[in-house]
Amino acid sequence: MEKMEKTEIHDAENKTDGLYAFFEKNRRGLLVSVVAILVFTAALIAVLLVNDTVRKGETAKLDVLIERYDKVKEVLSTEGADGEAGGTGDEADVETLLGELRALGESARAYPAARAWFMAADIYHRRGEWEEAEAAWLAAAEKGAKTHLAPFSLFNAAVAGEERGDTEAALMSYRKSLDFADFPAAAHAQFSVGRLEEKNGDNEAAIAAYRAVIDKWPSDTDWTNLAHSRILTLEVIEAR
Repeated sequence: MEKMEKTEIHDAENKTDGLYAFFEKNRRGLLVSVVAILVFTAALIAVLLVNDTVRKGETAKLDVLIERYDKVKEVLSTEGADGEAGGTGDEADVETLLGELRALGESARAYPAARAWFMAADIYHRRGEWEEAEAAWLAAAEKGAKTHLAPFSLFNAAVAGEERGDTEAALMSYRKSLDFADFPAAAHAQFSVGRLEEKNGDNEAAIAAYRAVIDKWPSDTDWTNLAHSRILTLEVIEAR
């Protein structure tokens, strides 16, 4: 028994000596590894702190811009395409706001950027500046691809595309808006696809689009009823 205990103690001492020798031999490399880990951890913490500070700064800027936007949006003209801000009495203020919204949209990330572009697009939209509105709506959709703003932005981009006479661009935006689950205006977007296909003279594609409205959104009776009506009309035309 005593011999076994001495053997075990000897083995333990050998293992300890071996570890000590390993650490002695590789202490420089191990030290470098530890320092690297500490530097990486410190850098990660710094990045997280900076990102948090940036996010807070972006949110603060956005909050101020939202207040200014709310003051002008209801009095902006929704009719003319002459670029005049109806009722504000100070077009320069609106242009300044647009510039700041665009700047935040270009520099910020995710939701703050998307919301900034969304507000800028709405101002252009209300003024009937369709090319600028479409570009801003698309920017809002891109920046906010993972937010609830994306499908609405794409839908509005499609409307702006229609207004400037680009049916293909409008079709593309309507279809992209349908890629998002739980989009409240999906039936409307799908019907609009059918309407534009019909406008293009492709009655077969239009009928297929209208049938999709009926199949996918049966409870949305306003759009399904319209879809039924258009299908009947087109089928009569096709039968002639």
